[in-house]
Amino acid sequence: MSIIMSVSALLSALLLLASTASASHFYGGSMTFNPIKNPDGSYRVDFRFKEAYHICSASDPWTCRSGNCGSRTSFVSGRVDSSTKGGSWCQTEAVIKRTVPNNSPFQLTQNSCCWIYTLYDIYGGNWRLITHIDLGERSDTSKPNRSPVATTLPIVRVPQNCARNYNLLSCDPDKDTVRCRYGTLSANECGMCHQPAGFTLDQSTCTLSNSVNATRGFYAFELVMEDYPTQNITLNYTAMAPAVRSPFVNSSSSSPLSKIPLQFAVEVEAPAPSCIEGEYLPRFIHPTPHQGEHLQARVNQELEIRVKATATFSSITDVVFSGPLNSTKETTTTGEYVINWTPTSDNFGQHFPICFIAEGQNGSRNYQSEMRCVIVVVEAAGPRAQVTCTKDTMSVSIERSTISGIHGDHLRLNNNASCAVSSNSTHVFTTFSLSGCGTQIEETDEHLSFKNTIVTYDNPNHIITRKNIFEIEVMCKYQKKSSITTRFDAHRPAVNFTERGFGSFSYQFEFYQSGTFRNTRDPSSYPLDYNVGETIYMEIAPVNVIQNTEVFLESCVATPYDNPSYPISYPIITNGCGVDETVNIYTSHQPNVKFSMEAFKFIGQYDQVFISCSIIICEANNPNTRCAQGCTNGTQVAPSLHVHKREAAFQTGSHFISQGPLRLRRSASFTDAISPSLNLNLVFVAGCVVAVVAMVCGMMVYKSRGSKVNYQLLKSDEI
Repeated sequence: MSIIMSVSALLSALLLLASTASASHFYGGSMTFNPIKNPDGSYRVDFRFKEAYHICSASDPWTCRSGNCGSRTSFVSGRVDSSTKGGSWCQTEAVIKRTVPNNSPFQLTQNSCCWIYTLYDIYGGNWRLITHIDLGERSDTSKPNRSPVATTLPIVRVPQNCARNYNLLSCDPDKDTVRCRYGTLSANECGMCHQPAGFTLDQSTCTLSNSVNATRGFYAFELVMEDYPTQNITLNYTAMAPAVRSPFVNSSSSSPLSKIPLQFAVEVEAPAPSCIEGEYLPRFIHPTPHQGEHLQARVNQELEIRVKATATFSSITDVVFSGPLNSTKETTTTGEYVINWTPTSDNFGQHFPICFIAEGQNGSRNYQSEMRCVIVVVEAAGPRAQVTCTKDTMSVSIERSTISGIHGDHLRLNNNASCAVSSNSTHVFTTFSLSGCGTQIEETDEHLSFKNTIVTYDNPNHIITRKNIFEIEVMCKYQKKSSITTRFDAHRPAVNFTERGFGSFSYQFEFYQSGTFRNTRDPSSYPLDYNVGETIYMEIAPVNVIQNTEVFLESCVATPYDNPSYPISYPIITNGCGVDETVNIYTSHQPNVKFSMEAFKFIGQYDQVFISCSIIICEANNPNTRCAQGCTNGTQVAPSLHVHKREAAFQTGSHFISQGPLRLRRSASFTDAISPSLNLNLVFVAGCVVAVVAMVCGMMVYKSRGSKVNYQLLKSDEI
């Protein structure tokens, strides 16, 4: 029976009370199961039990309450996520495998102490979890019955003056009806069996709502999730008579297919200045998936879920989540939180809920967003590929037989017509620079990642395709917290241009020792060291003077990596105008351009700056050129570059030229305050933008219509 109760259930959380008699300090839990029939007629049942305590702790206190519960064959547990806000908590998940002789129903139960709270007027008491396991073979699917899927996420908090609906995300792949209700004492489904005032539970939609101005404090919820067929079906057993299950009519006359526990808590906090999401309460924004969205994952390929939130008057401090065992979380420099999980072959065909909440802070107050949950459906393994990462290139080889309908002669990188992908009868393959072909760089706390995408196309001049409906994203991931093994000369050679009417020409971007512009900085001294606030003197000049030309400095931008399109950037010059207040441009209408600015550093773990500029070469003394217009502040339109047949060209297009990196010296006090493991002396290769580190991982991503990003670890080398 499959019901996916992404029990986004909000979450389990209760503040612990000092108790010497019990090590429980329970914050909530849930249990789900998935059966697999063995060749000998017995069943392997995989149980997933989530529980939350004030410390990371996992155990298997489940006991057999009724029926033949078989024997435990394995037990694996681990931490999912934790937080120090709203009371310290840690959630773990245990995967327990049991072998039972047949598919007759049985029950597991767990009893302990205590639901305990120390804030406000809160009650306490023992807690109980009970799971009703029915493995009968369904007449509508010819498969064993499966449980709903549930998860809890400590802690859900809501301001006293803000009403909220908590959708427990009922979803059933077999299209059964899912309902939620409070546990009953007579069925041993709860410990306190209390229905909190100020809350309403819609049993038919599994939606919990709180009223405005509910009494402040913690509220425990001991719910039971059940699923019912939409038509009469029969459950067949090997050791007992069949049983008929019917659609839900009422709680007294209807028997569910499965029953699983879901226990959590909600804290009603002090009023917030505003209940509008995006002001004090965090609001989810792109690329966060929608509530209830189904994401496809593939066996042995890493799934990536990106979450981002914003708030005008709060700073986003974390995203807490509840997901499967071995899921992880990273933060990017663009403010996204990335949840990763790699399914195994045991997970094939199953459904897993992942729930998350964004947390924001204003002064001493912490605020939570809505809770949002998605369903991950695990499919078979995707394309087989080999990704090899070096210090400056990525090589990819994909087996054609693992991708159906591929057109080997209609592939390229990232819609870049100049970056073709080759193929033969057995493989699709390509090698490209980490700084070319539209490769994107992304930084997290732990890694630097370089990504590109192999796409299909019909015509090299078109931006859409109907050849196939897939993309393959490839990635090289470099660990930041590793030792640098090699350093490189980062000085750039001259950049060569060729344009009609001007022929071939070369320009060099150089740094000078002083404002006299007489002595350049020694190329062997790169990366150049500057103190923050020290003046940097720069010149862009032709290697060989081109008669009757002048150069116009159109724009300059600074980035922490050698990628002018990197999301974190700082404009220095725009439309020929100095944007940074320290910029000085010393030349005008000359074959070269000299300028300076004061050195700065990017906020955060960035000790270097790359400078990329766009230049235009024009015919000297021609009033119709962009060079003649000078600084426009975007208010003037540059003259047309269209050149008629036999007409002489009077200016070129824009050409990028860059230099760096510049390394910013830190003060001793600042350096001492940073963990040495952050490896502050990273040196990046000019032209390839990648530090050589001890561990390099090659990955690939398969994207199909309706799917999300799935990563597969394919190679791990020592460089």
